[in-house]
Amino acid sequence: MVVPKIVALIKREWNWLHYLRTTNEEKIIGEDDLSNGFFQEILAPNFSILLSLATAIATFGLLSNSAATIIGAMIIAPLMIPIISLAFSVVVLNFRLISYSLVRLILGVALTILIAFFATEIIGFKVPGSEILARTEPTLLDLGVAISAGVAGAFAKIRRSVSDAIPGVAISVALVPPLCVVGIGLATRDFELATGAFLLFLTNLVGIIISADLIFLWQSYGSWKKAIWTLFFLVTSMIIIALPLSKSFQEMILENRIRHALSEFSRLYSTGIKGAITSVEVKLEEDKLLVLVNAIREPQDVNEPDPQQTLKFVQQFLAERMDKPVHLKVRILPIEILDYEVTAPINEKN
Repeated sequence: MVVPKIVALIKREWNWLHYLRTTNEEKIIGEDDLSNGFFQEILAPNFSILLSLATAIATFGLLSNSAATIIGAMIIAPLMIPIISLAFSVVVLNFRLISYSLVRLILGVALTILIAFFATEIIGFKVPGSEILARTEPTLLDLGVAISAGVAGAFAKIRRSVSDAIPGVAISVALVPPLCVVGIGLATRDFELATGAFLLFLTNLVGIIISADLIFLWQSYGSWKKAIWTLFFLVTSMIIIALPLSKSFQEMILENRIRHALSEFSRLYSTGIKGAITSVEVKLEEDKLLVLVNAIREPQDVNEPDPQQTLKFVQQFLAERMDKPVHLKVRILPIEILDYEVTAPINEKN
């Protein structure tokens, strides 16, 4: 008797929610209105001003290694507009909007890189910090963020009620900071830095356009017939970009597993890599793993009776846990701890 009542209650509530959804469903923006809106945003005179300010803020934040400053720059950066506009224009095959979006996007990218380049040259910055380095090794996770941001950006454009989500989308995908790192890399003559950052930007660009296109097509904008060749080109580009991203992703996962294995080793055995491990780096070398470990310890603990035997034990443990041959390199840096005891002054009574 209880089960039929529960089923009837669920059906009644479901029908009621369905009624509310259909009667209050928001009408999506028409294709012509959306095209006109994109034209107005792309041709807005404040686009370059906002982008220049966002670039300056992001560059100073990167150089000062300030995450909060970089986030502030992403809020005002308008670079998401021509990208979503380009995604929309290719599914509706509006060549005029395609040309305007491409020109605005290319000029915006060039402007961002140039401002970051000259700012770095003027300041005389040479050594990259952690915030800069974090944007030079993209992985498949960054592609996943870009795809999700493209879905959110397209949905926010066609639904007025969620248009407030655009700043959050801009923060999540971070288009301007990678381009700033490209400019910083060129200014410091670190072309590997610039290449890695530009790969991150391309990852964001392709991921956003593909996912935004799918949302526009799902909402009946344009047609698959019009967008099929563009989507084919974008998917091919994404596959090409995903190849280096997958290697970086594998190395990131392996590094995490190596860290866990080293932590497990230190719990199980009293010997091993004593001291504090400052960094772990993992690289794929054909059929084996190259593990580079940096550690610091006190000088009296550096010279062990047989350090090679200890490291061999650690290497065998890691190889068993990773189920793969491991080439282990450990760099131990001695530190000296100076401890001065502070004593209270003695009050002498006369």
